[in-house]
Amino acid sequence: MRYLFFILLPALVFSSCNTYSEEEKTNFVSKAEKYAKKHHWNYEVMDGGLIIEVLEKGTGTEKIQSGSELELNYKGTLTNGNKFDQTEPGKPLKSNLKGLIGGFQLGLLGHVEGTKLRMVVPPHLGYGDDALEGIPSNSTLVFEIEVQKVR
Repeated sequence: MRYLFFILLPALVFSSCNTYSEEEKTNFVSKAEKYAKKHHWNYEVMDGGLIIEVLEKGTGTEKIQSGSELELNYKGTLTNGNKFDQTEPGKPLKSNLKGLIGGFQLGLLGHVEGTKLRMVVPPHLGYGDDALEGIPSNSTLVFEIEVQKVR
């Protein structure tokens, strides 16, 4: 199921999320930032309101770029703590960066192998107003990510 989420997402995101007003986006970002503050993250707010906390800097030499092929371990939860997806041990997600949700595309750029981070992804950078199995429409998502390989 996890491959369905990430492979089909760019089409879902770009077809459904263009209807958000700036006010709605601001509200989503505000909720995402409140989540990070509540959990005492040492975070930064990136373009589009993506909240990111680097837990461990990687030691790889190749930086993630727009067309990079990646292997990632991740866990995705809703802000209420309900897990909706996770890679299995020893079976990382293999994908081109462009095949991932907008929050991953923004948040992973420039990082290297071995990087561990957390992200709070507002709906307009995630699955938008599409409801998917285990993910209600307009959900703010929380991810823990470890970059295994960059090519």
